[in-house]
Amino acid sequence: MASSSLLSKLLLLLFISYIVLWSSKVDAQVEETSLKLMRDALEWPLSVSLYSDLNDNEGEEEVDGEEETGHSRRSLFWTRMRYYISYAALSANRIPCPPRSGRSYYTNNCFKAHGPVHPYSRGCSRITRCRR
Repeated sequence: MASSSLLSKLLLLLFISYIVLWSSKVDAQVEETSLKLMRDALEWPLSVSLYSDLNDNEGEEEVDGEEETGHSRRSLFWTRMRYYISYAALSANRIPCPPRSGRSYYTNNCFKAHGPVHPYSRGCSRITRCRR
């Protein structure tokens, strides 16, 4: 009789621990799926900017549930003229500038850029396989 009582208590303990662990995993999954981010991503237009000036929101904290506007996003360059990365530029297999143009990826509209080109250069070594 004592063994069946012990067995039933053990099974009850295992069942309760299973329920507790299973419910915590479900809660973690709901929090980790980030439904808010998915909802926000679906509401963005295609030409939305990803960044805004850091100076625009100094001392302000974003409250959950507030709509994000174009002014609250971060700017790519912290100057008067704002440049933004489009979703088309972030798509796979797209190079922002022609590979042999010598222009940096950070050049604004490298196809229309004028002036001297300052390509990145580094010293020669076996690893970089430069011509000697």
